[in-house]
Amino acid sequence: MSTHRLTPRTAGARGDDAPEHSGTERAILQVLGGASLNEAAAAEQVGQEDLVEAVEVYRQAGWQALERQQASGWWQVYIQFADWTTSEQVAADTIVPLLSQAEENGLVTNWWFMRKHPCWRLRLHPGADGQAMRAQLAVAFDQAAADGRIARWWPGIYEAETAAFGGEEGMATAHGLFCEDSRAVMRLICDGDVGLGRRELSVLLCGTLMRAAGLEWYEQGDTWHRVAQERPLPEDVPLAKLTTMASELKRVLVADTKPDGPLLSADGPLASATAWADAFRQAGHALGEAARAGTLTRGLRDVLSYAVIFHWNRLGLPARTQSILAWTARTATLDLPARTASNQPTERQSPETARAATSASRTAEDPQERFLARFPLVPQRRFRCPDLETNVRNVRECANSCREPVTAEERINRACTVWNLSALIAADCGLPDLAVDLCHQQFQIFRAASPISGVAAIPSLQPLVNLARLTRRAGDPEGAYRELEAINRAVRGGGKVMIHGEPIDFNGLITDCPSTVDRWLRDVMRDDGTRALAAAGQWANAATHAEKYDEADTQLREARQTRIIAHLTSGQTGTALDMIDNTLASEDWEHAVASCLRGYVLLQNQSLGPTEVIDLLNTVRRACEATDRPTTLFRARLRLAAVDLALAAGFQARVLCTELVEDAERSADAFVAREVLTHAECRAWAMPVQQTGLHALVEQAGLGAGHIPWPVLAELMASIEIAKSVLTETLSTMTSGEVGGEKDSAARADAVLRLR
Repeated sequence: MSTHRLTPRTAGARGDDAPEHSGTERAILQVLGGASLNEAAAAEQVGQEDLVEAVEVYRQAGWQALERQQASGWWQVYIQFADWTTSEQVAADTIVPLLSQAEENGLVTNWWFMRKHPCWRLRLHPGADGQAMRAQLAVAFDQAAADGRIARWWPGIYEAETAAFGGEEGMATAHGLFCEDSRAVMRLICDGDVGLGRRELSVLLCGTLMRAAGLEWYEQGDTWHRVAQERPLPEDVPLAKLTTMASELKRVLVADTKPDGPLLSADGPLASATAWADAFRQAGHALGEAARAGTLTRGLRDVLSYAVIFHWNRLGLPARTQSILAWTARTATLDLPARTASNQPTERQSPETARAATSASRTAEDPQERFLARFPLVPQRRFRCPDLETNVRNVRECANSCREPVTAEERINRACTVWNLSALIAADCGLPDLAVDLCHQQFQIFRAASPISGVAAIPSLQPLVNLARLTRRAGDPEGAYRELEAINRAVRGGGKVMIHGEPIDFNGLITDCPSTVDRWLRDVMRDDGTRALAAAGQWANAATHAEKYDEADTQLREARQTRIIAHLTSGQTGTALDMIDNTLASEDWEHAVASCLRGYVLLQNQSLGPTEVIDLLNTVRRACEATDRPTTLFRARLRLAAVDLALAAGFQARVLCTELVEDAERSADAFVAREVLTHAECRAWAMPVQQTGLHALVEQAGLGAGHIPWPVLAELMASIEIAKSVLTETLSTMTSGEVGGEKDSAARADAVLRLR
C-alpha cells in the first residue's frame, strides 16, 4: 500500500493544530492497542490485507525510531591528549575521576571508550537530564584542557555499528560489554597488573566470551580466523615464531575460567579479574542465546570477532600485536599453518629457508633499534653451546655422578643441573612444550617435599624462574616480568600466582627466606627482570626496577645503562651524556659500553662523524681482545652494537665484523655463530667457507630445529629419570640440619643454568 495513506492530514478547516488521523491510522492504533485485525478493519472500513501491511510498516518505523533514539542517547566526545604514549595514564588520572563524579551526581549512567589516534572517543549515556550532563562535563573538559591535562576536546555524533553487531539486540549486549570492559581496562591501568600480561589476559577473556556463546573448539578457531582476516600478518613476522607462540597460547585458550575455578575463585591468582571475566561470560551467553533464537541479523562468529577487535582496541594492544595474537590463536586452535599478509598459504620451511627468513627480518630492522635491543650490556658467564650430542652427553655424565656426593646439598645441585640443562636444551632446539613440562616436573618434586628451607630453597625456585624465562622466549617480555615479580612476592608472602599460564601455589612451599635466597632473588630480578622490561621497550620502568636491585648504581651496570637509555628515548640527550661522563668505569668493557652509549647520543644529535666512529670501534676492539671463553657471547653482542652504530651513521665496520666472524669460528659456540648469521651486514663480511662453518655449528647444535633425534632424546630423558630418582630420595631423607644450612653453591649453579 502507498505510505501516503499513513501520513496525518492537516486539520485545516477545523482550525486547530492537531493533525487529523486517517481511518487506516486509527485502525493501526487499535491493533497496536490490542484489538484484533478483523475488528479494527471492520470498524474503520479498511481492507484486512492493507491493514496487515500498514501495521508492519508502523512497527518497522518504530524500530528505526528506537534505533535512532538509542544511538542519539549516547553523547560522543573526542579527547585529544598532549602525548599519545601517556594517554591511557592521563585518562585514568583525569577522565575517569570526572566520569565517576558525574555518575555519583546522576548525570551519567554509563560510559565506554575507543582509541583512534590522535584521540580517544568517549561515549557517555546521560541520566535523567542530558543537557545538564553535557553542560557540566563541558566545563570539566574545558578546565582539563586549560590546565594542560588534555590537549583539547570537542563533541561529536555517535553512530552505533548496529549492523556489525547483529542488530538491536546484539548492539545492546555489545554496549553493555563495552562499558564493563572500559571500566576494567581503566582499573587495570590504575591498579597495575592482575597477574597476567595484557595479551594473555585478553585471550583468556575472549576465550571466555566464545565458550559462553556456546562455541566448540573449532568454532572458536573459526572465530579467531575471522579476527585474523581483519588483521593481516606483517610480512616480517617469522612463521616459526607463530608456531612457537601457539603452543604457549594454547594453555591460555583452554584455561578454566569458571567463576569457582582455580584461576578466578576468591583465592585464585586472577581473582581481581573475576568481574571482568563475568562481563565477557554474560555477553557471550546473551549473544549465543540471541543467535539460537534467530534474533541476530549477522552470524554469531562474525559478531564475536568484532567484539574481540573492539576489546583489543580498548586494551591498547598495537595493531602489530593484534595481528600476531590473532594468527597465533588461529594456529593454536585450528592447527593450520600461518599465512602471509596476502592470506596465501605458505609452504613448510626448511631450516635453511627459516634462517634466510629470520635474517631478512633482522635486516629490515633499523640499526638503531638493533643497537638498543642489545642493552643492558653487562658481561655474564655463558658456557658455550656445543653440538647437540655433546651437550646431551654432558648432561648424562652429570646425571651419572648425582649419587656420588656425600652431602645432600651437592646431590640436589647435581640433580637440578640435569633438569635445568635438559630444559635449556629443549628450549634451544625449538621444543618449548618439552622445556615447560620439564620445569613443571622438577617443581612438583619440590612441591611434594614441601615445606622447603635452607639449601633446597633456591633449587626449588629455579624451575619457576626458568618458566618465566621461557615466557620471555615466547615473545612476551612483559609477561615474563610480571611472572618474576609474582615469584619475588610469593616467596615472601605466599599465595597463588600465574607462571607461564599455570597457577602455582606458594603457600607452605618455603618456610623462610634466608639471606641466600633473598640475595639470589635480587640477582634474578636485577638480571632477568631488568632485561624483560628492556625487551618490552619500557626503559623508564626498567631503570626504576633495576635501581631497586642494582647495588652498583654508579657503575655501568643494569641500573645506570637503562637510566641512560631512558633519558635518550625521552629526548633528554644532555642528561644522558652527563650520566655517561660521570660513570665510574674501571674495566675495558665498561669503557667500551660507555663509548657505545656516547656514540648513540651523538647519533641522536646528528654529530657522530668519522673521528667519533673510529674512536668507538677502537675502544670496542680493545675491550674484545680478552679471550675468556664464558664471555664470548657478550663480546659478540658488544661488537654488534658498535657495528650497528657505525651503520646507522653511514659507515662500515669491516675490521670489527671480520674479527667477530673469526672469534665465532674459534669459539665453536653455536650461540655466537647464530648472532653472526642473523646479522646481515656482519654475515656479508664472512667468506663462504666461514659462513658454511658457522651454519654447521648452528645445525649441529640443533638450535631452532623443532625436534631432537630420538636416540639423543632418549638419552636425555634417561638422564632426567636418574635425576628425578636422586632428587626425590634426597629430599625425602634430608635431616633438619641438612635442610637448614645456608650456602652459596645453589646460587652459583643457577648462574650456569640460565635459559638464555
